[in-house]
Amino acid sequence: MAVFWLLWVLYFIGAGAGLMVISSVSGMAKKTMGSQAFIAVAVMAIGNAGGRIIAGVLSDKIGRRWTLFLVLAVQAVLMFVAIPVTASTDGAKYIIVLVATFIGFNYGANLSLFPSFAKDLWGLKNFGMNYGVLFTAWGVGGFALSRLQAMLFEQSKDALGHGNYASSFITAGVLLLIGAALTFLIKPAEKNI
Repeated sequence: MAVFWLLWVLYFIGAGAGLMVISSVSGMAKKTMGSQAFIAVAVMAIGNAGGRIIAGVLSDKIGRRWTLFLVLAVQAVLMFVAIPVTASTDGAKYIIVLVATFIGFNYGANLSLFPSFAKDLWGLKNFGMNYGVLFTAWGVGGFALSRLQAMLFEQSKDALGHGNYASSFITAGVLLLIGAALTFLIKPAEKNI
């Protein structure tokens, strides 16, 4: 039971942090890209799809735990990189697209890793029920951390009503570093079929 809650917390962090950013990428990109901000969102979606495929392949080669560690650690670094990128109003449009792509990639990786963890740990017999309950972490993380991001953005507004995402990125980055450290508590699964 303890491993379930550990995975639930990790899924909450990984998905929630990704959704914190995904929910506001368009607004961030509009600052530097104007009407072409949709490009950042479209490329992020491609990264999301690529993350699912590559994380699946990588987790089969190096293991689920190590892949999840890499996903969470890289996502944390991207959050800290995003702070100066999103604060810039000139020349950062291509970097925003690149950062958004990698954030989408790492977010998508979560959606291939956690079903695999559920299958590895509890087998296929009750996979639908087991993963369905684990998947609640995605919904709760998306709701809670997206709401937190909106509150942090509102608190950052100056007298002219301009806000920034720095506190959101710092919060997400710290949570992701905690999540990366927690992956070392995941014990290797016995083979279930």
